[in-house]
Amino acid sequence: MSPRAALPLHLEYTLLGLLRQKPQHGYDILQNWDKNLGIIWKVKPGRLYAALNKLEQGGLVSARLESGDNAPARKVFALTTQGEAAFSRWLRSPVPSPREFRQEWFAKLFFFPELSPDERSAVYAEQIKAARSWLKAQDELNLTGSAFEGQVRRFRQMQIQNILKFLTDTQNTQITRS
Repeated sequence: MSPRAALPLHLEYTLLGLLRQKPQHGYDILQNWDKNLGIIWKVKPGRLYAALNKLEQGGLVSARLESGDNAPARKVFALTTQGEAAFSRWLRSPVPSPREFRQEWFAKLFFFPELSPDERSAVYAEQIKAARSWLKAQDELNLTGSAFEGQVRRFRQMQIQNILKFLTDTQNTQITRS
């Protein structure tokens, strides 16, 4: 197994953020996800529960059984101190690559109302800096010059340029949740 697989992914970090709002059981988390984050990406129940179990095993969330009226007991998940710290670091750090930008940036953006204006500005500044470094790395690639590679490179450059434009155009937008 690669070392990357052991680290929380943006799905898991997003779950930490939802649990930061309040302890919830899996079904409520799934409903909350669909309502608020479904516009970014859909998550299947099996993947959600696997991620919650991974987070629990990693000490980032805790779970307690709660019995219901005429219903089987179910796990209620809550954020731990370690989970709070991991979420906070993730929220304040730039998305590491253009490939992950669409899902991860907007997942972070969903939680921006929890940050101060100065913290939001700092996150935007770091993300713009990261995007500029992506663009520089694309410019420094040593490609063979085939037409195919040229098309791929042009697409990647345009994608990153559009990410930069989006970030600079939206960095002063106030994000609220309805």
